[in-house]
Amino acid sequence: MPNHYTAMALACATGCFLRTGGGRRLAYAGVVGGLAAAALMRPNDAVWPGLVLLAAAPLVHGRPAGHAPAPAAARVRRAGAAVCAGLALGLAPWAVEAWLRYDGMVARLREAGEIQGGMRPTFALPLHAAALDGPLLCRPCDGFGVGWASAGWWLLIPPLTALGLYAAARAGRRAYGLLPAAAALAVAAPYLFFLDYAAPRFLMPAYALLAPVVAEGAYALAARFRAGVLLPVGGAALLAAHAGVQLHQVETHSGIQAEAREDWRRTARVLRAHGVAPPCVLRGNSSVIPIAYTAGCRAGPRGSGAPGPGGEPEPSALVLRGRPLPPWAAAAGWRAYPVPGTYHPGWRVAVPPRAVSPRG
Repeated sequence: MPNHYTAMALACATGCFLRTGGGRRLAYAGVVGGLAAAALMRPNDAVWPGLVLLAAAPLVHGRPAGHAPAPAAARVRRAGAAVCAGLALGLAPWAVEAWLRYDGMVARLREAGEIQGGMRPTFALPLHAAALDGPLLCRPCDGFGVGWASAGWWLLIPPLTALGLYAAARAGRRAYGLLPAAAALAVAAPYLFFLDYAAPRFLMPAYALLAPVVAEGAYALAARFRAGVLLPVGGAALLAAHAGVQLHQVETHSGIQAEAREDWRRTARVLRAHGVAPPCVLRGNSSVIPIAYTAGCRAGPRGSGAPGPGGEPEPSALVLRGRPLPPWAAAAGWRAYPVPGTYHPGWRVAVPPRAVSPRG
């Protein structure tokens, strides 16, 4: 998943953007490279923070500065050009592929929206809070409550961010607080207010952008109470508790993922036992792609609808979970066989009559 790389790239681009006022070429290169990498990894996560940087160029670089080697207008133009160049470089492969494979960018955006279930105004903050301790993809999130042992650290973000903004403004570096915070809000807003499902990784770019602001706030708090030992001791205890919770989550979810992926191999073994071997084509639910890869087959279109005349050929097997054998397959004499010992129950494979009987 690209969220971590996107987060690092956006943090790089935003930090370098703040340094472009001094005319540093390396800072401009950081803006271009950071936004290009972010857009290449996840275009939608790069565009909104990029627009924030573009809009902030006159505010950040538009004032006279005696130490800057170029006039304010030139600094604004260069910073804006770096932002546009980075976004253009990163989005170009996406745009080319859209025209070659999706009949244009509008059609690709429409298809992507359909896959995501559509984007509409919603309030998904409770879903993201529930997803912090699993599942890794909360879709749907019905029945999942908020585990405050895992989500409690969220409560520290607003006050430390506010304190960081105040400390940056007081030190004469207002933009160093406001710009990362605004970019974080821009990249998080689609997930918080337009998608009706959640995953912990979705907000990683926002966390990365807020990290310097939160660190500024934590430093200001520590400086305020530097004479006492309560704050460092309490902070160390808080960090240790947070690390313990996170390590527990890593262990829990790595075990879940390992068992879930083992289901792919279990399914592949049942397919082989019933005569499904390369070259072969599988159809079925959303997991048909990794199962097909594991079994050495090709993944056909998702779903188990009847193959149309002159269209997609009849699959070699169907991968089903929690669904009955489709009517067309039952009428053709297909047989469904359970996959034993799966982590997630209900896995079955269906094979046509010509498939060989199970091997002993």
